[in-house]
Amino acid sequence: MSFDIGAVLGDMVGAVRNVVSDDSGKISGYAKRIMENEREALEELAQARLSGEISEEEFNDEIEREKKVIEAEFLMLEIMNKAMAQKAVNSAIDVFTKAVRLAI
Repeated sequence: MSFDIGAVLGDMVGAVRNVVSDDSGKISGYAKRIMENEREALEELAQARLSGEISEEEFNDEIEREKKVIEAEFLMLEIMNKAMAQKAVNSAIDVFTKAVRLAI
């Protein structure tokens, strides 16, 4: 059996594309949920500042706290991206390995 590297590379790209497209929807959905989860807290914070209920200093302190909360949640996206990259690599290499074994 012959080994066509062009066809194999095309199959590898297809395998990566499948993994990335499957996981990218999950990742963008997660980012949207993060913002939606923070919506109420941010809205209350804005209203408190606009109404004068809290000072500029308190507002800035609360903004820093919110930034840390959102950052922690977005760090999960970094982990999800790393996992997606690993799955994509594994999938591509699996295609390559199977093609070589089939050609033997």
